[in-house]
Amino acid sequence: MLLILSAILYGAAIIAASVYSLVLSGDGGQGWDRRYGVFGTALIEVGAIPVTLSIISCLIGLGLIGYSLQKK
Repeated sequence: MLLILSAILYGAAIIAASVYSLVLSGDGGQGWDRRYGVFGTALIEVGAIPVTLSIISCLIGLGLIGYSLQKK
């Protein structure tokens, strides 16, 4: 379940960042940071927390799978 949750959270963050990148780069847009590019800026602004939670849940899920395989 944690791996599925991780994939869903990561996918949602990527989709939200791609939609927001259109807002940043459009006419009259809010602008973006040249160091990260349009998509990188959108991913930082929109998806910092979901991506972090996704990585944490993925690591916990993989740890639990490894623990259950080791226990057998």
